This record gives sequence, structure tokens and C-alpha cells, in this order.
Amino acid sequence: IAVAVVATGIRNVYFHPISKIPGPKLAAFNRIYFSYIWLSGRYPQIVKDLHDKYGPVVRLSPNQVSFNTATSWKDIYGHVKGRKQFLKSDQYDDDGTRARSIVTSRDPAEHGKIRKLLSNAFSAKALTEQEDIVHNYVDLLIKQLHEYGVKKDETLEMNMWYHACTFDIIGDLAFGDSFGSLETGKQHFWVSNIPDFVSAGAYLAMLNKWIGNGQLMQLIKHRVVPKSLYEKRKKHLSYSEDKIISRMNATKTRKDFMSKILSEKEAQGVTVPTLISNSSTLVIAGSETTASFLSGTTYSLCRNPRVYKLLAGEIRSSFSDYSHINGHSTESLPYLKAVIEEGLRTYPPTPFGMGRFSPGETVDGIYIAEGIEVFTSSWSATHSEDNFHRPYEFIPERWLDKGCTDKKEASQPFLLGTRVCLGRNLAMLEMRVILAKMLWAYDMTLQDDALDWVRDSTAVMLWRKPDLPVKFTRREGVAVPPLDG
Repeated sequence: IAVAVVATGIRNVYFHPISKIPGPKLAAFNRIYFSYIWLSGRYPQIVKDLHDKYGPVVRLSPNQVSFNTATSWKDIYGHVKGRKQFLKSDQYDDDGTRARSIVTSRDPAEHGKIRKLLSNAFSAKALTEQEDIVHNYVDLLIKQLHEYGVKKDETLEMNMWYHACTFDIIGDLAFGDSFGSLETGKQHFWVSNIPDFVSAGAYLAMLNKWIGNGQLMQLIKHRVVPKSLYEKRKKHLSYSEDKIISRMNATKTRKDFMSKILSEKEAQGVTVPTLISNSSTLVIAGSETTASFLSGTTYSLCRNPRVYKLLAGEIRSSFSDYSHINGHSTESLPYLKAVIEEGLRTYPPTPFGMGRFSPGETVDGIYIAEGIEVFTSSWSATHSEDNFHRPYEFIPERWLDKGCTDKKEASQPFLLGTRVCLGRNLAMLEMRVILAKMLWAYDMTLQDDALDWVRDSTAVMLWRKPDLPVKFTRREGVAVPPLDG
């Protein structure tokens, strides 16, 4: 066995179709190196360091290649006439026991079917109908910042409050029922389980690359995935099932995301397991990613007084009344939009590379043999000096200056092509309205001078964020309806 392992490793390093692509020799030898960095919690930062050392194209395992270039986004994920399509890799497989969701579906036909089923819920018309619901929860957030923070003169851990807000919004939109996180000031167990649920999925995805998701996977997965993570995963899936069954049995008059899906369930051949998988995906994608953006951007604003002052000034000078702040009115605020673009660049919600199998095509001018897994590493792309000047600095002006030579297309937080994020418009609405209403009503200061957001953030597929202690002070002389009635 040892001889076979060494022989295979030597072949991988020196005689493989991608043997000329630079990278650590240990990474090329076998999957151990990649498995380690994938589960290390520092994957985005490690891959960025490798790109700094080896260049814009790096071999991360015998069969995986990472890019950090702007062009690679379009080549891998876009659809260009005359080019072969790059299909999703086995990165999206876990233990083979769950139905496919809009995120994990690898078959284009299946994905198209699921996307069509969900698309009505995220249309422009639906967004207009849903905006009042978003405002209800944002206003409740504004009220609770006063009740728990200002009134008691206490510091608030804002990761929890942002999660509470985005989770309550997606709960109401998806199921017609809030999870009550904002009302109680406590994080619902479903959202607190998300990081561990996703981490368990990362272990299973890695194990799948070694042994597939057949019988052997079922025999040993309990021993490979840490017990605490595996139990959290089971609990998350069990609650997802309960939530879907409860929603299916409910008689509702108000439309939610599930209304259209359930009405067409039989006609489209949608199974209950598929509904469960997609409900879990909606909750994670609709809450965790937006909350991570809000946390990262809040940190950056507090650390950059110049930017904070400009943004607060734009918001406060644009609205004479709190009630004027809405999705449409905030679209006309250029600095707010630039802050959001910069927040998504500096702290991309999905910091890893989303794997695709090459069909035998070029990526950024480099031919990649069929079957090789490729991806653009988002953290590496958005923090490369080849793409952005002073990449670790928070500079919204780069998105406003027409003379700026930054390769802005290297930041693709919502992906592109047929897999572009369905919830992009909803996420942007939440980001604009939450930041605008919060900075219209309050001033905020970070209460931890030692906090370094990049250094202290870890990631196993999704970010695990450090505590974000913030103190709020109510603006004087302005009426805030959620506070004043």
C-alpha cells in the first residue's frame, strides 16, 4: 500500500495533466494538504497566502486549481457563446442522504427546475410586496437597539442582533412566521446551529472526495465528523423537516415563499425531502450571509471615522424624516451603494472557491484538462493587489471614481451566470435599509480596540465571526417612530 501511495503521489506531482501549475509539492502529492487547510478555519487566508507566493493560478490538490483573477470568474461561472460549460463539482456532495437544493444541485436540468420553482418568490414584484415585512423587522431592530443598548447604557454584541434581524425576516418571508429572535433578544437555536451544520457539511464534502458517498461513507462518517457537529447537523435537519411539514399543514391567507412552491409541488414533481433541503438553504443563504456583511461592514465603518462620517452625512442629509427611508429612496444614495460594494469586497459572504469541473477548456488563457476541479477563490481575488490597490483598506471611493484602475469585476459576491444568487435583490434591500435606518437614528462606536476582524475571523465554508461589541447613542433632535410611537 505504501509503495502505491508513493507511486501515485510521484505521478501526481510530476506526470499529471496539471503538474506544471505552480503550488506546494505536498498539495500535489495527495489530498491530505487540501483536507487540512479546508477544515483548518483559516482556509481563505491560507489560499490567499499561496496566491501571494505562487501567483494567480495555484494547484491546491492533485485535482484542484485555484484562480484569483477577474477573468477567471467569467470563464468558470459565466456562459459565453462557443465555450463549453463548467459544471458543479463534487464539492457540493455530502453523505448522499439529503435531497438536492438549489445550491447543491449539480445537474443543470434539475437546477433549472428548482430555480424556476423558487424564482417567483424573488421577483421584482414579490420584492415590492415583501418590503413592508422587511421594514417591520428593521424597525423592531432599531427599537431593540434602544431598549437593550441605549436605555441601559450597555454594549451590544451586534453579531447576535444582525442574525436575529435577518433570520426573523427570512423566517417570515419563507414560512409566514417569525422566529421571535428580535422580540426576545435571544438567538433562535436554528440560527445558532448554522455554523456547526455547515461545518459538518464541510467534513462530509471532504470525506466524499476521498471515498465517495456510498456504503463506506455511511459506515464511517460518524467517526470522521466531530460528534458535536454531527448532532447539530441532525438537529438542524430535523427542525427543517418539522418546519416544512408544519407549513404544509397550515392554512394561510398571506403569501410567503412557500405558497407558490407548495401550490405547484405535485405538478412539478417536487418531493418533501427537496422542500426540506431548499428550506434549509433559504434560511442559511437568506440570513447568515447578509448578517456577515452587516457585521463586517459595521466593524469597517467604526474603524474608519472618515468613511463613517461621509456615510452618516449622506443618509442624514438625504432624509428629513425616518419614514422616508425605504428600498427605492436608498437606491439613489451613491456613497451608501459604494460602502455596500466595499463591504462585500472586504468581507465576501462566501470566502471559499465554488468548485466546477473543467470540460476541457481554458481559464484566463490556461488550458485546464477535462475533469480538473477549478474555482475562483473569492477572498484571494478581492484581496489581491493585482486586482485592488490597498486591498485590505476600506475605501468605498474606489467604486465611485471612474478613473480608478481597480479590477472591480474581481469582486463577485453574488456569483454570475445561471447560478447567480436568486436572493440578490432582497439582500441588497436589507443591506441598504438596515444601514440607512440605523445610521439615521444612532451613532455607534466599537468597544474593542484590540479587535482585528480579518485576524480574528475564521471560516469553514461560512464565516465564524469574532464578537462585535458596539455602543449606540441616539441622535438628538430627531423623531424615530419605532422609539417615539
